[in-house]
This record gives sequence, structure tokens and C-alpha cells, in this order.
Amino acid sequence: MDAVFEHDELSKEYLEAPWGEWGRSLTLGLVSMVGKFVLHVMNRSEFDRVDVLKDAVMERERDLGLITVSNHTSTLDDPMLFSAMFPLSFFFSEHYHRRVRWSICAREVCYSNTLFGQFFKSGKTLPIERGAGLHQPVMRVVAKSVSRGDWVHVFPEGKVHYNERLGPLKWGVGKLFCDSFLLSGRMPMVVPFYHVGMSKVLPKGSVVPRVGRHVKVRVGDPIDLSDVVDLCKSSTREGQECAWKEITHRIGSSLKDLENSF
Repeated sequence: MDAVFEHDELSKEYLEAPWGEWGRSLTLGLVSMVGKFVLHVMNRSEFDRVDVLKDAVMERERDLGLITVSNHTSTLDDPMLFSAMFPLSFFFSEHYHRRVRWSICAREVCYSNTLFGQFFKSGKTLPIERGAGLHQPVMRVVAKSVSRGDWVHVFPEGKVHYNERLGPLKWGVGKLFCDSFLLSGRMPMVVPFYHVGMSKVLPKGSVVPRVGRHVKVRVGDPIDLSDVVDLCKSSTREGQECAWKEITHRIGSSLKDLENSF
């Protein structure tokens, strides 16, 4: 019982809205307005099969978790891409439907001071410690959120690749999938997408978005992991790591197929 209470307290610490639920909707909505201006006014954006993502977000069963994965080519990928793909009303009404994604950001970047921390927390972005490994507390909170039906977006490469080529994936996404499955008994939905052009909108070292660039996003089909999900039940550390590795490999293959489709 104490462990359950401790976990619930930890989840509350990470997930509560510091400025209230209406403040969270306002934060998400205003950020979305900026994202739309950058990608639809300052630049040009194309989206292929975005309805697959929208259906996964809005039409899945309420207690079915969702993990989206994508390549990472600029520090603005999230929230800019989601801001451009979903209507403003989706973000401004978060207090009503609670379906906007949770995201993960390095603590030293997004939580460097109290105000930044409150802003990113209000925007549903959680702090991760670089180099702290797969078992840090925030990842348990993320897995619990997915197991309860939330949407979490992750960049499985773990860092930005400005050359817009897919880099090696880290096992954390495989562990997140398994942990969520073990907590809920249901496989979370996993939807991949790939994008090009964001590294031109905000090149390495830049702080102001460029104008006149072209961004393309392609959403893939949900990844079928039903034939490997039972690997998550392994009772040994070696077996668990094998499951994480295989699931991460499957996700990487889907992202690679999307990359090659451009």
C-alpha cells in the first residue's frame, strides 16, 4: 500500500497543472498559435495521412494508451509539428477532453528555473535526466500515464539529428511499451511519423525560426507488436532487455520505411 501511495504522490508531483486546468489549456493554446504561425504563415507545411494520427488521438478507446514516435531534427519539433497538425480548439479545450500529448524534455533545458519549469509542466512536458538511465522516476510516471489511456510522444533517438537522417534508437521506447502493457494488460497503440524540413526552420545554434522553408510530415500505420508483446512478461532481466530491444527494432524499422518514402 505504501508503494502505491508513493507512486500516486509521484504522479501527482509530475502531472498536476501548476496554473490549474484552465491555465494548462491556455498555455497549450497559445503555444499552438505560435506553432501555426511559424509553420503555416512564415513557412509552408504539407501533411500526409495526418488523419491516421488524428483518429488515434481522438477515436481510440479512452483507456487505451497511445505512444507516438518520430525522428528528431530540431528543438522545435514538439510542439510545432503537433500545433500545425491539430486545430486550435483541440489545445484550448484540453481541460475538457484531456487528450493532448505528454512530452519529455531534458531537465537542464526545460526546467532550468522555476518559471520555465512551471511553463513546461503546464504545457504537459515532463523533465528527464540525461544520463540517468531507463529506470528514473519520471519514466515510471510516463508508463503509468500511458497505461491509464494517455498519449505520450517520444523521440526514440534520444537527441536531435540536424542532418535529418534517422539515427540509432534507444531502448527506452521499448521499455515504455512493455511497462505500460504490464501495468494495464493492454498493448498501447504505437503510431510513427517522419518529417523533413524542421532543421531548416530552426538550424543548429539558432533561436529565431527561419522564413520560407518547406516542412513535410508523413504518418505511418499503427505498428503491430502483437507477436512480440508476450516477451515483455519475461521474469529475467535478460529476457526483458531482449523484449525492449526487439520492440525498439520494430519501431525503428517503421520509421526507416517512412524515411525512405520521401
